[in-house]
Amino acid sequence: MSLYAMGDTAYLITFEGAVDATLLTKVRALAARLNADRPEGVVDVVPAYASVAVYYEPERVRTLRGELPWHAVTVWIEGHLAGKGAAAKPGPSREHVVPVCYGGEHGPDLDAVATATGLSPQAVIKLHAGATYTVAAVGFTPGFPYLHGLPAKLATARRATPRLRVPAGSVGIGGAQTGVYPCETPGGWQLIGRTGFEFFDPRGTPPSVLSAGDRVKFKPVEKLTPSRPSTPGAPPRGSSPARGGFIEVIKPGALTTVQDLGRRGFAAQGVGVGGAMDRWAAMAANLVVGNPPETPVLECTYVGPVLRFSVATTVALLGAEPIGVVSGRPVRLEAGEILDCSELARGARLYIAVAGGLRVPAVLGAAATHLGASFGGLAGRALAEGDRIGCGSAEAPLVGETWRVAPPVPPSAKGETVEVRVIPGPDWARLFPGDRDGGAGRALETLRFQLSAKSDRMGLRLDGEPFPVPEGAGEGTSRPVVPGTVQIPPDGRPIVLMAEGQTIGGYLQLGQVASLDLAKLAQARPGAEIVFRICDLSAAQQARLRVAADLARLRVGLEMRRK
Repeated sequence: MSLYAMGDTAYLITFEGAVDATLLTKVRALAARLNADRPEGVVDVVPAYASVAVYYEPERVRTLRGELPWHAVTVWIEGHLAGKGAAAKPGPSREHVVPVCYGGEHGPDLDAVATATGLSPQAVIKLHAGATYTVAAVGFTPGFPYLHGLPAKLATARRATPRLRVPAGSVGIGGAQTGVYPCETPGGWQLIGRTGFEFFDPRGTPPSVLSAGDRVKFKPVEKLTPSRPSTPGAPPRGSSPARGGFIEVIKPGALTTVQDLGRRGFAAQGVGVGGAMDRWAAMAANLVVGNPPETPVLECTYVGPVLRFSVATTVALLGAEPIGVVSGRPVRLEAGEILDCSELARGARLYIAVAGGLRVPAVLGAAATHLGASFGGLAGRALAEGDRIGCGSAEAPLVGETWRVAPPVPPSAKGETVEVRVIPGPDWARLFPGDRDGGAGRALETLRFQLSAKSDRMGLRLDGEPFPVPEGAGEGTSRPVVPGTVQIPPDGRPIVLMAEGQTIGGYLQLGQVASLDLAKLAQARPGAEIVFRICDLSAAQQARLRVAADLARLRVGLEMRRK
């Protein structure tokens, strides 16, 4: 086994040997042992085909004097790899039959797979539906099952450039793997069919219907029908309850959602952390109005909203700089007053915190909106004209003072180059073979990329000179990824995974953006120039801990001024 740092917030444990039933059992057993003995600060353990990822929050890890969190987590993991941890057994497995409509509009790549494999479309269907698969992992998006057992004849390379939109229920082949996209999402697999089977229910226990170790069989059918009813009693789509005060949306802006600091503990179900793209600005905005840092806020992208408040309250704006509204300090609004945040002068994402918070139901332990899987926040979607969101009306005694809080990670100005630190990842040597003197790192730092308008909360696509990708690279089994992972698909154009990024991916991993610098990327607009700077793990983690300490001091200082 080998241990790799995945940036400054995660580790990857990889196993040697071919993926078979024995190896899958070993992977699940290690994940179960680690899960049963998680120390404070370790928030998720994710098994995949031949690897296990451990996610942690550096500021919450207990350390010895002078020790950095990554070292404490390493010692804990290595203890388990040496067999020092207590034994733990994976959960029981089950068998599921999944109906699939193959080909046609439901399987647009069936003919391409047939051509690539030298088979007829009917032979592809017969082979694919005739196998029994084992769920090797659940990841990528909520409930997505990675299935082991694809007949070798059906192995087909992924698409060179991922689709921007894969319909929910699509059944695909990616290299030697097959799986199903439970919700609409970008994706690079070859699509051969579609199913109405519901793989994920955010109000279910557990939310993912399939678990690692389960068995799956596909059944060819002529018509798509939902095979599992939705959860009874689920709240209707629409505005949050308006008891007491509420915010009315006059204009929603380009993309305004309810976000908080995201979800922990569900990555093995395919549910990533999510939450605010610039979590540091969201936390600071909450502190300004006296809220706990994890309180839900509004995240406004590119063009902010116009809002009417039904009750007198206090708000704080932070992140991008709005035109005509003071940011970084408490702003008192009277009942009926309108807040216009439609124009942003600098940065890409503005956070609006309301004293007393926003009243939206928690789903899987958080209020964050997961746009891809349509849950959380306000009915799982962006705000629309006429929506009403319940809000607090708490007083903030610091209103009127002249102090101002700056964004913890200041956004770049228009036309300014955005420099982000990258920690080399497990595929660095494959992308830069023979790099022994650091020359590849220097070469990387000379490259210039532009942020594509095709970017979203799941990932930022970068345009520019493509990386030379080795033939056949990225066609192996998928591995866990984290926000900040820089993936290199076959077309060589980098994709940086962001807050709503997948939990497992199959493309080459150049490295991971330092977690603190994800805020810089979140505040960049399409067309911005992006430059990577090589960074080591310790430097990245120290930078994050300094900002976390600054926010802790800000919280104490503001609480003292309020007394």
